[in-house]
Amino acid sequence: MISRAAAEELARRIAAEFARARSGAAAAPASGSKATPSPRTSAGAGNGPSASLGVGSGHAAPVAPASAKPSENGDKPIGRYVDHTLLRATATSAEIVKLCREARAHAFAAVCVNPVWVELAAKELAGSGVAVASVIGFPLGANTTEVKVHEAKDALARGATELDMVAQIGKIKEGDWPGVERDIRAVVQAARGRALVKVILETAALEPMEIIKAAALSREAGADYVKTSSGFHPAGGATAEAVALLRLAVGAELGVKAAGGIRNCEDALRMIAAGATRLGTSAGIELVNCYGHLAPPIDAAVHRLGYRAPILSAVAY
Repeated sequence: MISRAAAEELARRIAAEFARARSGAAAAPASGSKATPSPRTSAGAGNGPSASLGVGSGHAAPVAPASAKPSENGDKPIGRYVDHTLLRATATSAEIVKLCREARAHAFAAVCVNPVWVELAAKELAGSGVAVASVIGFPLGANTTEVKVHEAKDALARGATELDMVAQIGKIKEGDWPGVERDIRAVVQAARGRALVKVILETAALEPMEIIKAAALSREAGADYVKTSSGFHPAGGATAEAVALLRLAVGAELGVKAAGGIRNCEDALRMIAAGATRLGTSAGIELVNCYGHLAPPIDAAVHRLGYRAPILSAVAY
């Protein structure tokens, strides 16, 4: 694991890159005109961290439901960061219904459930603007690609609109990058036009360069998000350091989801400050109760934590 000082330096670099990208985008329109960034294109694409890593551009940013439009002060409702999650093997239908009703009430971004509950969640959330995420190859990522593709198609048929797939972690560890990419790309192709794909990398089990390579490869394979953790790996869950590395690797054009061990408001702020645009957590209600419906201005809120915030204000996630 990299040191906190190194992670903070990465966060500063990321913040500086995005500040330059935003400045360049703001200067581009003619005098008197108003910049209107495309909802699926990042500001300064190709000039940010992804360019410095040699990562290609052209990938679309995930689009949030209409109800997720940022508030006028530039701060996103805190609920729109939250994937309200229940992946316990012992979860019951009553608990899934409760999860969905909480997500609807607080306008969360999504619920994340096991495949067996996708149909129920889709029924409960119909017309709400809350996405239904199903997990694929969960929690080990060691299924064959063919099985993952079948799981993806089945989840889509049952009403999933987001797929959180676990990458082939063992192949990442041994450096079989073509195999990792083929696995991710196959699921992306199965979901194309029907669902967003988030790639779980189990960052706690990876070395820093493995995190960066796997994230950049996920982007090239067409994924919409990279995600830290399943929440089930013994190595641990999300850290701000890992989120900073993911954001550095994918730039402004992809979402970054922090998941695993996010229990309170301070955890959430650390992840957002490092570059997360989604938080996978079962503690979404606590976050809403802590901050109210709207998040505080992120720069001010994370100042006390010693982090700088790469805020992606021009990107719709």
